[in-house]
Amino acid sequence: MQQQNEKLVYVVGQRFAGFSVHENIRTLSELVAEIQLGHHDGPGTNLEVRGGQGMGTYEWQYLEDAVKRRGIHDRVRIRPSRLDPARRAEAHKHREQNVLIADLGRRDDQLFQAALLLNADNELLLDHQTGQHVQGMVVVEAARQMFLAVTERYYTHRWPGRRYYFVIDSISTTFENFLFPLDAEILYLVQSADLDDPERLGFTARIDLHQAGRRAASTEVSFTAFDTARLKRVEHRRADRAVEYAVQSSSGALASAGAR
Repeated sequence: MQQQNEKLVYVVGQRFAGFSVHENIRTLSELVAEIQLGHHDGPGTNLEVRGGQGMGTYEWQYLEDAVKRRGIHDRVRIRPSRLDPARRAEAHKHREQNVLIADLGRRDDQLFQAALLLNADNELLLDHQTGQHVQGMVVVEAARQMFLAVTERYYTHRWPGRRYYFVIDSISTTFENFLFPLDAEILYLVQSADLDDPERLGFTARIDLHQAGRRAASTEVSFTAFDTARLKRVEHRRADRAVEYAVQSSSGALASAGAR
């Protein structure tokens, strides 16, 4: 009886090609090329494919089609990652590829969790992705989207007639380990929530990002959710002051130049 050879690989989007130097990591194009060249045709080989970051429905379909065309679907088991991204009104993003959190849920009154979701065409990756790890600004933006989504889903619904504008009072991120394009979990702990005035909700929170049994980063944030109508008035007044100052400064500089 022939012994079965089991192999596991993680497939990542093309944006993370630098990470595919590892034995069990492939980019989508690398794995499809292997399949087309017959590298996984052997009857004694079973391949299990799991998802890293950068793989969406479109990419999974492309991989599944390559396996079917080669006729090896009985030996290649594809385990696609199907994550449910936060909704547009929660993550405050107009384009789905820019949403960084998925499968948002609540563990108890103060603790929430989500999965990190990285689309290969995310706005933060388009112009800077080198080496093997994911850049730090992705971590900061994931933390920002996490506090937005938690607040929108679990707090502001108490006042359905209101819309909120979020202002960061302070934010600080500590990076402890590299983050790589594999599964990662985000934990969100509400440290304080001031809900007495529905026009002005104040929060402090800690957001931890975990991967491979270690904490990759921790973010401390303080923010306020203002009723949109109230904040727009304040924002407009302060914008007026900024424009007035800029005009006066420029006029003074022009007058000085003309007097020379």
